[in-house]
Amino acid sequence: MEFEICLEPSGTCFKADESQNIVEAAKAHNVAIKHGCSSGSCGDCKGTILSGESEQGPFMPLLLSPTERAAGMAILCKLYPRSNMHLQAEVIPKNIWNAEIVGLRKLAWNVLELRLRPAKPYPYRTGQYARVAVPGHEDQWRSYSMATPPQDHGELVFHVRELPGGLFSQWLFYQAQCGNSITLGPSLGEFALHPDNDRPILCIAAGTGLAPIEAIIQESIDLGQNRPIHLFYGAKKQRDLYHLETLQQWTQQYVHLTVTPTISDAEDANWSGARRLLPSVAAKGHWQNHEVYLCGGPGMIEAAIDLLLSHDVPHEHIHFDAFAPNG
Repeated sequence: MEFEICLEPSGTCFKADESQNIVEAAKAHNVAIKHGCSSGSCGDCKGTILSGESEQGPFMPLLLSPTERAAGMAILCKLYPRSNMHLQAEVIPKNIWNAEIVGLRKLAWNVLELRLRPAKPYPYRTGQYARVAVPGHEDQWRSYSMATPPQDHGELVFHVRELPGGLFSQWLFYQAQCGNSITLGPSLGEFALHPDNDRPILCIAAGTGLAPIEAIIQESIDLGQNRPIHLFYGAKKQRDLYHLETLQQWTQQYVHLTVTPTISDAEDANWSGARRLLPSVAAKGHWQNHEVYLCGGPGMIEAAIDLLLSHDVPHEHIHFDAFAPNG
């Protein structure tokens, strides 16, 4: 059975089958509804149910606060219509930016630093991500977080991990060259530094989740803040870690920054540092007075949130960006 879905304030309407979530249905009708992961992990598709019946599927804990739930807010990529509906939801302007590849640099055996120079200014906030069209498959888009705060020279920096079968990462690793053009959509995401307090900062990053975490740390430093920052950075093997020299330089330059790299592979005999990301976080102290920033896969994020709540960290002090790779 099909239902009519109308979005406010744009007035955009489209049809949705009862088996389709709102984001799926919008995309099927070329409606650029705001969304990110499409898996209930990021919260970028938050909307408010104004009228109609629906069924809310499971999503990442803490995406909706009790106040938001009481106000009728929902995660639209997991919301299934059961009648005609009116929703308050953001429709993204169909702006695009053409950008030139100006840098490709190996950071680890399977991670590339990608530098782009947009043809016109690309506005974004520290911690946000860009939607990138896959060259040769312009109907396919991938999401990557900017790894630095906005730069005076306008360049965008990304950390891209190679994925077996990944359309974009395979193109980037084996075909892309400086001078190639890439199409970007508008910046998205609510993951950002909260500079309106002086609480110490705890950062937890897994894999290329380091990218927006580095940007947030840089912004805090650029703002002249000297509140303590402790970054826990995890990967599976030692060879998967990257930017360790950069992070070490930061700790020498900024005495309020501590970095603890960890690996999860118990058989990596050459590693003498900390092992297992979240147990290392738990062992280092209690975090109830900290502002917390998390970035990594949904499993790590959920486990980290459970750990932090057990350490009496208020949920409003926990900010996260969960990502699941597109194959």
